[in-house]
Amino acid sequence: MTRGPAQLLFALLAVVAFGADTRMTSDEVAKVIAQAISRAEQIEPHATIAVVDREGFVLGVWAVDGVVDVTNVLDAITKAGTASFLSSDQHAFTSRTAGFIVQQGFPPGVRNRPTGPLVGVNFSNLSFTDVNRFKNPHSGYVSNGLSGINGDPIVPPAPPFAALSGLAGSPGGVPLFRNGKLIGGVGVAGQSIAPRRSGFSLLADIQVRQKYDPDEDVALAGQIGLQTAKVFLGSHVFIDGIRVPYVKSKTRLGIVKPLGTVGTSVSPYAITNSPVVAYTNGIFGGQMCEIRSAIIDDPEAGDIRGQPRLTSNEVARILSQASARAKITRAGIRLARGQPAQTFITVVNNPDQTNTAPAILGTIRTPGATLFSWDVAIQKARTAVFFSDDTRAFSSRSVGFLAQRFYPPGIVKTPPGPFYGLQEKFSLLPPKDPLGVTNILNGVALEMDEALTTPNPNVPNGITIFPGGFPLYRHGVLIGAIGVSGDGIDQDDIIAAAGTVGFLAPPQIRADHMQFRGARLPYAKFPRNPDL
Repeated sequence: MTRGPAQLLFALLAVVAFGADTRMTSDEVAKVIAQAISRAEQIEPHATIAVVDREGFVLGVWAVDGVVDVTNVLDAITKAGTASFLSSDQHAFTSRTAGFIVQQGFPPGVRNRPTGPLVGVNFSNLSFTDVNRFKNPHSGYVSNGLSGINGDPIVPPAPPFAALSGLAGSPGGVPLFRNGKLIGGVGVAGQSIAPRRSGFSLLADIQVRQKYDPDEDVALAGQIGLQTAKVFLGSHVFIDGIRVPYVKSKTRLGIVKPLGTVGTSVSPYAITNSPVVAYTNGIFGGQMCEIRSAIIDDPEAGDIRGQPRLTSNEVARILSQASARAKITRAGIRLARGQPAQTFITVVNNPDQTNTAPAILGTIRTPGATLFSWDVAIQKARTAVFFSDDTRAFSSRSVGFLAQRFYPPGIVKTPPGPFYGLQEKFSLLPPKDPLGVTNILNGVALEMDEALTTPNPNVPNGITIFPGGFPLYRHGVLIGAIGVSGDGIDQDDIIAAAGTVGFLAPPQIRADHMQFRGARLPYAKFPRNPDL
C-alpha cells in the first residue's frame, strides 16, 4: 500500500520536551527582579516588574512600592511578553521595537507613508484567544498539554482589559538570553511619561520620536547578565531600508538589594520556574518542525457546494509546501544576514456556516520561530476565511489595505477604509464612553453600540490586518485558508502562497482584480530576491 504524506509524516514523529537550555529557573527570575528593583528604587519607585518566559508563562511579578496597580501589572507583563515573543535566538526585539513597526506611518512621524509592517499586531495573543497568550503557570497547567492557552489568562477574557492583554508597544520590555538562547523577557511599568489620551497606559506611551524612558532603564538593569551578543540586537535589522530601534536608554546598577527587602510579590504570580512543555515533532518540507496543533481532517460533515472538505493528507501537503519555501527564503529579521526564514504555518477550514470558528486543521513551527506568530498565523488564516467567499478572494493583505485610518493607506487627509475599526471591535476594545478609550495609533474610538463584550464566534481570536494569510479553493469553492507568521510580511506572503499551490483562488475573484475608490486592491507581494 502506498503511503500518503500524512502517513509518512506520522511515521517520523518524535516527542521532544521544551529544552532545558531555554527554560528559566526561579533563581534567574529572582535575580532579574532584584536587579530591576534596585534600579527602580533610584529612578522609578512606583514601578511594577514582570518576568515572562519564552513560552509566555508569567514567572514573577513584583510591585516596588508594595502597591498593586492592576493596569501597571498588565502593562509590565505584556511588555515582558512582547520582548520574549517577538525575539528569537537570532534577533533581539524590545517592546520599543514593537511600537516602532505598528504605527500609521513607517517610519513613524513621516507623512504620506504606508503603515508599519506589523500594524495591528498589538491586538494579538489576547486573553480570550483559543490559540496562544500570556498565562499563569500556577493555574490550569497540565505538564503534557500542548495548548498555548495551557494556564489561566493574565486578565479575564472580557472588557475593559481584554483588548490590552496582547502585545505592548511602549518602551520597557527587553528580552533575556542565556548562552545565546532566548529564555524570556523582563517588563517594567511605572509612572507614564506621556499623556494617557487613550484611557490606558498600554495605548498611550508608544513613541513617535524615540527618546529615553525610565521603564526601559529599569528593564535594562534587570537584563544585566542575560543579554545577547550585540550582533543580534534589533538595531541591526533594516525594514524597507529603515533601521528599527532596540533601546534608547542606558542604565546603571549599583548595589543589588536582596529580594524581599523592598516591595512585594504580586499575587498570583509568585516567582517560579518555567514549566516543562513537550511538543511532537515531524518532518515537513525537508526540515524538522514542532507540531503545535494536531493535523486532522476537516471535522465538519458533508461537502461544500459539491466539493470535498480538506483531508489530513492535504493539510500535511499544504504545510510541507510552505515549510519547504521557508527553508530557502532569506529571512528579513534574523541575524547575521543570510539565515532562512522561520515561521508558524497553519491551515484552517471553512465551516461554511455563520457563528462558527474556522477549525484549526494543523499548525507547525519551523525551527526557532517567534512565539507571537502562533496566534497571529491563525488570525491571518481565519481573517482570510472570514472576508472571502466563492465570489471574492481576500488575503489578509487585502483586508489590511481596507482597514486603515487613511485610504489608500499612507495618503493623509483621505477618509478611512471600509474595514477601519473592525480589528478593535473584534479585539473587545471598550467604548469611548464612559472609559474614554481610544486607540491613539489610528484614532479608533468605538461607540457603545459598536463595542463587543464577547468575542465574535467567527473569529474567536480576533483578526489580523497585515500580510501572510490566503484563502484556499477547490474548483472555485472556498474550503479553508493558510496563515503564516514569523518573519517580514513579504516573506510571510511568499511562504503562505507556496502552501496554496493546488488550492489557488480563481484569478478573476482575487482582490487584485478589484478596485475601491479608484485604487486597485493588493493580494500578494513577495520579496524582490527571496532565495538564499
